[in-house]
Amino acid sequence: MSIIGEQTEYGIKHNTRIKIFPDGKREVLCASRQIFRAPGYEAREEVSKKTDSKKPISATDAADNLARARRRARTAIRDLALCNPMAYFITLTFDAEKIDRYDMREIMRKVNGWLDNRVRRNGLAYIIIPEFHKDGAIHFHGFINDALPLVDSGTMIPPGGGKPKRPRSAAQRIAWADAGGHTVWNIPGWKYGFSTAIHLYGNYDSAVGYVCKYIGKESQKIGGRWYYHGGKLRHPDVVYADMNWEDVAAMPGGTSFQTDTAEGVTFAIARR
Repeated sequence: MSIIGEQTEYGIKHNTRIKIFPDGKREVLCASRQIFRAPGYEAREEVSKKTDSKKPISATDAADNLARARRRARTAIRDLALCNPMAYFITLTFDAEKIDRYDMREIMRKVNGWLDNRVRRNGLAYIIIPEFHKDGAIHFHGFINDALPLVDSGTMIPPGGGKPKRPRSAAQRIAWADAGGHTVWNIPGWKYGFSTAIHLYGNYDSAVGYVCKYIGKESQKIGGRWYYHGGKLRHPDVVYADMNWEDVAAMPGGTSFQTDTAEGVTFAIARR
C-alpha cells in the first residue's frame, strides 16, 4: 500500500479512503482512479467552480448535486452512529396548540434550545432527521444515547414487530415481553408534543441503515439541513492510500459498484 498518491501541480490525490472506527473496524473505499484529495489541498477545478458559481446550473447538474448531497448526509449519519453507539430510536412530534408544526424556523428555535439544555444538563448525544407528515407538518426521527429519563408509555412493540399496541392485561404484557416484545417509552421532558423512545435491539448496523433511509424520503432539505446532531460525538479517523480496487472488491464481504455521479469510475468497498 502506498501513501504517496498522484501528485499534480494542484495537490495530492489518492484512490483509497480508509475510515477507522473506535472499535477497530475499518471501511475501505477504493476507486479505479485517484479521486480523493488529501486534506489541505484544493484543486484548481474547485476554485473554478467557486468562481463560476453564479452561472446557471442545468437540471441534470442540480439533480446530481442533490443526489451527492443526500448520499453524503447518509454517510455522515452512519459514521456518527457507528462511532457513537446509541441506545434509543426516537420520534418527536409537535402539538399544534403549542407550536406551529409547519414552521421549521419556529420549530428549530424551540428544538435547539431544548436539545442544548439536555446536552448541558444530561449529557445527551443525538442524531435526528426532520421529516414531513403527509399534511406537511414536521416531525423528527433519530437516535439518542441513554442520558434522558424515560417513562413507560404503556404500549409495546408486539413480538414479531408492528405498530405499538397496548397489552390487554398485565399477563399479556409479561407474555409479550417474554416472547421478544419491546417497551415503548416516552420522554417526559419533551414538552412540545408527543414522543416515543424504543431501545435499540437486533442488529445495530441494520438499525442505522433504517434511520439513514429517512434521508432519501424527502426531495429537499427541511430547514436547510438533512439532519441535526449534538453532544459529545466522535468521528472516524480517516487516512488516504493507494490500492488496487479489484483487490478491495475481492476482500471478504467486498463488492464493486458504479454511481451515476462519478461516470467512468468503478468503486470497491470492504468493511472489516
